[in-house]
Formats: sequence, structure tokens, C-alpha cells
Amino acid sequence: MNAWGNLGMVETIYEEEYECSTGSPSLSPTLSSPSSTPLHSRVEAWSVATGHKSDVSIHVQGTCFHLHKDPLTSRSIYLKRHLTQVKELTLSPPLNITADTFALLANFCYGSHVVITPFNVAALRTAAELLQMTETDVNGDENLMQITETYFRRVIAVNGEFAMVVFRSCLPLLPEAETVAFLLSRCLEALILTHDSDDAEGDGIVSCFDDVIKMPAEEFQIVADSMQRLRSHDVAYRIVDYYIKKHSGKITEDQKTHICNSIDCNKLSPELLLDAVQNPRMPLRFIVRAMLIEQLNTRRVIFSATANQQPQRDRIQLDSMTLGAILQRDATKRQAAQLKAAMEATSSRIENLEKQLHGMKKLILECEEEINENMSRSIVDSGRSASFHHVPVNRIKRGERGSSSSMSYRFSGKERALWSSNSEEFSDETPRPGAKKSIGKRLISGLTSAFKVSSNPAWKHGSK
Repeated sequence: MNAWGNLGMVETIYEEEYECSTGSPSLSPTLSSPSSTPLHSRVEAWSVATGHKSDVSIHVQGTCFHLHKDPLTSRSIYLKRHLTQVKELTLSPPLNITADTFALLANFCYGSHVVITPFNVAALRTAAELLQMTETDVNGDENLMQITETYFRRVIAVNGEFAMVVFRSCLPLLPEAETVAFLLSRCLEALILTHDSDDAEGDGIVSCFDDVIKMPAEEFQIVADSMQRLRSHDVAYRIVDYYIKKHSGKITEDQKTHICNSIDCNKLSPELLLDAVQNPRMPLRFIVRAMLIEQLNTRRVIFSATANQQPQRDRIQLDSMTLGAILQRDATKRQAAQLKAAMEATSSRIENLEKQLHGMKKLILECEEEINENMSRSIVDSGRSASFHHVPVNRIKRGERGSSSSMSYRFSGKERALWSSNSEEFSDETPRPGAKKSIGKRLISGLTSAFKVSSNPAWKHGSK
């Protein structure tokens, strides 16, 4: 590592830039420092010191750089990863790096200090992020990412003029300048913090974005998205409104809606929120969202005012009350609580009584139904008993004429044959509709024929 000492490495210096920024500097849009050693001289000095010629070739926007692998990979993780097995590399999109910017990066890798200005800080900061230049040298010096970040915080973030310069230099580097380093949004924050305090509405800031207003809708969408990080969206709303006004009839409603989606209505001041509700240039969806937020804010203010006034009213009433009034109020509250408890207990008892009454009614109905059913059954049974078990006053004794016992031996041969034939027909006959009626008729006819025996002369002669 004696080669690094032979090259006479120096630290990165930007104190001169601080001195220029304190006065009235005439900013020069140069990317390289006139006092910096040209890159080819650095490469030749490295070859002489190490005895090795350049071993890698890197192409950037049509320019070929013949460099050494070791100094590049010692500072950049990206180059270290891609130059492991190849000796030729092309830095093409999405790496948004120009040839001049890469020359400054290569000089830094060879040990040269980089003079940072408001004109090149955006390009260097973005390139440092894309190439992952987070490695320090053997002496522990800061990497390029740390150096550019420190310069931005110390110089750009506190100066509105420099912030505007960096903002404009970020536009050709979109979207990488915002997606990897958040430069665009931080420049807007610096402009808001450093703008004239008399310009309360921010019109002075909006007037500085002429380059932004000329951008197409797709690129302006990136700018609008970068403003979402702002704590207040007042400036974002004014810029979007100004852009829509200048591009009236040139952009579609969908593009307007997508651009306005980057504005958070919750971060708008009440004045601009009311302006958004009444702004005819804004898309309908954004106006509806602003109306909802405005109504919620109004409701919140009303509730807050009511909540603040109620304790004051209660405190005033409490201060004006005497001891007797306080005791009477407490007694009234206790009585009200007791009355409420008694009412709840009474209501519970009434509910229980209603349930019991309902059960009793149900039981009575069931008993009445059972009694009616028993009465109907008894009436039917009594009717059947009267029809089949009627006995005359003068009962027929056993063996007398007309008794059932005398039928078995008083029938003549002819009547017995008739009865047996009827019985066989009755037993062999298959059931059919009207069978009950035929059985009854046969039974009556049989009994009639049996009682006709009394008219038979032979029966009379036998009885005598």
C-alpha cells in the first residue's frame, strides 16, 4: 500500500465552497475542479507506482475509461461485484451517470479530492448511491456518499438559492435523484424553510418552478410524488394547481387525478383546504376528498370547543353554589339512585309474575281440554252400552223360550242348515266396501229366522 503514499493522497476539501456561499457567489456550472489532477495523469501515476498497466475498460455514454481494477473496487461495492470476472463494463441505464460525473468518481477512487459545488452535488450524490460508494480507504477517510451528504446538509439545506440550483440539476436525474437520495423533496423542504417570511402564501416559491411547469405529466408525477414527504402540503398544492392551470386542456382527467393523489388533504392549511373545495380546476375525486376532510375538521373543532366550554360551565356553577345547595344536590342524587334501583327491582318482579301467570293460563287450558275429552269419551261409551246391553224388565231365564241357551237345541234342521250356510258365507267372504252393513243385515236376518220358530206347529207341539 506504499503506492497510495507515493501518490500524495489528500482529503476532500470543500471549505472554499463554504466561503463562496457566505458572500454573493457567482455559481459556475462546472462539474470538475480546475485544480484537480486530470484522470489520465492519475492513471499513469498509478501505473508507474505499482508497475501495472490499466486492466479494465468502462464505457459511459460513448466514452471509454481505461482504469485499474484495484482502486475502483476498493471504493465501490457495485464495481467490485461486476468487475470480479470481467475486464470490460458498460454503465448504461438505469444507471443515470454521465461521463463527466464518472470522471470525478474515478479521480476520487485514485485518491484525488473532489471539489463539490451546488451544480455537481446532485450528480455526485446520485452516482454515489447507484455505485454503492460506501467503502473507506485504509486511512479511514469518509466515503463519497458521506462526503456528499455532509455537503448537502451544511450548504444546500440552509440556502434557498443553492437549493433551487440543486433542485433544477435534479430534474435530468429523475427518478434516481429522488428514489435513491430524496434530493428533490429535500430541496423543496429547504426552499420552504428559507423562503421570504413575507411571502406567507408561498407564491414566490411557486414562481421559481418554471422548469418544472414545462415538464410532461409523466415526469411531473415524479416531482409530485417527491413532495409527499413534506410535513405541510401547502406548497405542493400550489405547485400542482399552477401546473394544472398551465396545462389546461393538455392533460387528461386521469392524469390530473394521479397527480392530485400525491397531495394529502390532512396536511393542508384550513385556507388552502377551503380553496381546494372551491377550485374548479381540480378533479372531482380530489374535491370530494377535500370536502370530507374539511367537514371532519369542522366537526372536530366544534366538538373540541364544546368539550372545552362544558368544564368551564360546570366549574362556574360549582363555584356559585353554597354548602346547603351542594348537600341538597347530593341528597337528590342519592334519592334518584335509590328510586332507580327500586324501579328496576319492581320491573323484575312484574316480569316474573307475568311469566308465572302465563304458565298458569297454559295449565288451565290443558286441564280444560283433558276434561272435555274425557266427557266426550264417556258419552260415546254410555251410548254403546245402551245399544248392546239393554235388558227388559221381565228377564228371560235360562232355558226358556227366547233365551240364548234354548237356541242351540230348539232350531229345526231347516233353520240350522240356513244358519250354517249364512255363517260359512260370512266367514269366507272377503272384505269389501259396505261389509259392515251386510254383516249387520245377516245378523238381523238370522235372529229373525230364529225367533220365527215360535210359529212352527212342531215347536208348539213339543212345548206342550
